[in-house]
Amino acid sequence: MSRKKGASFHNVEEGLRAVEAFWHWTLPITFRDLYLNQLQTFFAPCEFFSVEELAAGVGRAFGQVPQFIPFGRVAGEESLYGFYLGPHSLEEAPPILYWDEGEMFLRPVASDFEAFLRRCVVTGRYETDDEWPGSSLPDWPRLDLFKSLLGIQTELFHDRLPGNDTELYKRLVSLDPQDCVSLCHLGCAARSNGEDERALDFLHRASEAAPWFGDPCYLLADAYRRRENYERAMNGYWAVVQHAVPFCTRTWEWDLGEEHPDADIYEIASDAITQFDDAATQDMKSSPLWRLITREDPYDPDVREQLAYRLLEGGKDAEAERELLTSLSLCGAERTKQPDRLYGRLLALYERKGRTRDAALAAFDRALPRPNA
Repeated sequence: MSRKKGASFHNVEEGLRAVEAFWHWTLPITFRDLYLNQLQTFFAPCEFFSVEELAAGVGRAFGQVPQFIPFGRVAGEESLYGFYLGPHSLEEAPPILYWDEGEMFLRPVASDFEAFLRRCVVTGRYETDDEWPGSSLPDWPRLDLFKSLLGIQTELFHDRLPGNDTELYKRLVSLDPQDCVSLCHLGCAARSNGEDERALDFLHRASEAAPWFGDPCYLLADAYRRRENYERAMNGYWAVVQHAVPFCTRTWEWDLGEEHPDADIYEIASDAITQFDDAATQDMKSSPLWRLITREDPYDPDVREQLAYRLLEGGKDAEAERELLTSLSLCGAERTKQPDRLYGRLLALYERKGRTRDAALAAFDRALPRPNA
C-alpha cells in the first residue's frame, strides 16, 4: 500500500517540480498542461491523483514493477493507470499501462499520454452511453483548451458513438495505431470470423506495438497452433516466457472461444512448450530458462530467484532482471525475507548499471508496507 498524504504546495507548478524530483523524470508537456490548467477532472475513466498525492508516491506498492509510475485510479476501482518507463519505452513519450489490482498484472492502454487522453474521451462516452461528455458538451472555451493544450480534436466529443465493441476497437486504433490491446481484440474478432490471415496481421502489429507485453505472443502462438504450424507456435510460446510474469494476463481477457482453457497465459504457454518440445530449436533447449519451464515449477519464486543469480553470474543482466521481477511478483505478499532480498539484488543491479530512477523507485517501494500487512 502506498503513502496516503503528501506535503501541500503553494501552486501547481511547485507541485509538478516535486513530482519530477520524486519520479526522476521530466514530465511530458501535455501532462503538465493538464494539471496547470486544472483539466484533469474532465477525463472520467481516470481519476487523476492530485500533485500532492503524485509527489508522495500514492499508487505505488511493495512488490510492484518499479518502472510503472501510477498517476491515477480507474474510476470506481482500485486498479491504476500509469506511465511505463521500461527498456522499450521512449523517455519523452512512454506508453500508458493499466495495473489490475485484483489479478496483479500490467497491460498496455495507450502508446503515449496524448493517445491516452483521446482514449479517455472515446471510451468515457461509449461506456456511459454518451452521458459523459457527448450530448451535454462542456463549454466551448474548455473544448478549445482541450484542443490547443492537449491535442484532443473537438469532434471526439460529439462524433457518432461506436455501435459495438469491435467498432470501438477500430475507432481506438484509428486514433492510436500502436494501441496494442485494441489490435489484439481486433485480431481475436477476425479469428472468430474465420479471417485467419487478417487475424495474424492484427496480432503481429500488436506484438510490435508493445514488445514488453506477453499476450500478443501467446495469441500468435495459439493462432499458429490451430493451423498446425507448430514451429511458429513454439516461437510464440517461447516469446511469452521471455517476459516477466506481471506482463502477461489471463486467457479470459480475450475472445478465444468457449473451448479455450481459462488460465494464466504464462501457465498455458509453459505447458505448451513442454507439449510441443519437438518443435523447439536447439537454442531454446540450451537456454537455462528451458529447464525451469519444462522440469521445474515456473511459479516457484525460489526457483526464479536462483535462476536470476546464475544469469547475473553469466553477465546476462536483462534476463536476470526479468527473473528478479518475476520472483518478487510471486512472493511479494509473503512474510519471509525473500522479497527484501530480491529488492536488494534489484537495487544492486540498477546501481551498477547507473539506472538512478529505477533504483530510487525500487528503494521507495521496498520501504512500503507489504500487501495485507
